[in-house]
Amino acid sequence: MTMNFSKTLLATLLATLGATAAQAATLSLVSGSVNGSLAVLAGVNDQAVAVDAGIDDLSGSGYLLGAGGNDVSQTLTPAGTLTHLWSASASLDTTLNPASAAFQAGSISVLGVDAAGRFDGSDDSTTVLLEAELAILSTGEAEGSAVQVDVSGVADALFASTGPDVQALTTFDLVVRGADSRILGSWQGLPAGGSGSFSLRFQSQIGQVLSFSLSHYSSLMADGLALGAGASHTLEASALLDGQISVSAVPEPETYALFLAGLAAIGLLQRRSRSAH
Repeated sequence: MTMNFSKTLLATLLATLGATAAQAATLSLVSGSVNGSLAVLAGVNDQAVAVDAGIDDLSGSGYLLGAGGNDVSQTLTPAGTLTHLWSASASLDTTLNPASAAFQAGSISVLGVDAAGRFDGSDDSTTVLLEAELAILSTGEAEGSAVQVDVSGVADALFASTGPDVQALTTFDLVVRGADSRILGSWQGLPAGGSGSFSLRFQSQIGQVLSFSLSHYSSLMADGLALGAGASHTLEASALLDGQISVSAVPEPETYALFLAGLAAIGLLQRRSRSAH
């Protein structure tokens, strides 16, 4: 009898705690924007080639999306070609899950040289910036109720060269601020050619607006190199960050107190049951 009562009490306590935690708040996109650009300067046989492009903001209701790309091929004098393939994007989406926002940013840039003579070097850089205002809305909780915010994700960066020596730099910079512009959480990374993960946790409250900023910068600088007859070289850099920001309710102290008191009562009942036997 005592064992059945203990199980019933424990189930009730767990259900109470679970019901409190299940009252998750939602994230709503208030405003935001995405922008970025590409700038390339390369030289072959004293002939300079410049390439530039931008990111288009394609955002809509409940989501931010920016994307850009180009595919350039330029004939060189007296012979040969220089090609460049590029794409970059950033996004944040609150429409798939009301309690979280999925975000992503990345780029890929490929420079190819097919010529004889001399490659004079190149400087290839990409910038991407996503900024968003996210409101924490109630699903039944009172205004000002505490919520837990979790931000997590993974990132990686790769670069390669079939000929010239290169200097690669890849960075991601993620910052979340509160209504008073105070930094609540941030992450900066990562080394070129590396990978990493991040996990941030902090508290906010119902009714607050979070300022979310995600920037990406990639630079690939190549040294000069003699090009033999029929020479062909490729320089490539790519990076991607994928993550999400989510909110969940923080149980009130009274709920924890009730749960602990219930556990103490169960322990007392079990000790009395053992003594009786």
